Amino acid sequence: MDQLILHTRQGRYETEATIGEPIVQLAKKQKIPWGHACERGICAQCRTKVLAGAEFLNDITDAEKLRLRKAERQEGFRLGCQIRIHSPGKVELAHKPY
Repeated sequence: MDQLILHTRQGRYETEATIGEPIVQLAKKQKIPWGHACERGICAQCRTKVLAGAEFLNDITDAEKLRLRKAERQEGFRLGCQIRIHSPGKVELAHKPY
């Protein structure tokens, strides 16, 4: 797999990208601090800015369309619980809660 770079308030983490696994789950497995509560796209505590590799991610989900404003989505914001890597490539994300 390719590289996944995650930026949090605690620092920068590099790990291996896993196809099909939500970013929140991947962060939990790797013990990377990535705020979350519901994991269903409701609370938005896992709000994430896509810095690079959007083309390797799944499409924006209905939950993201309901929770994030259109302007946020256009700026590259997603929900970490909804983001899944769908093909190999370098992805860089930053945890950006409200």
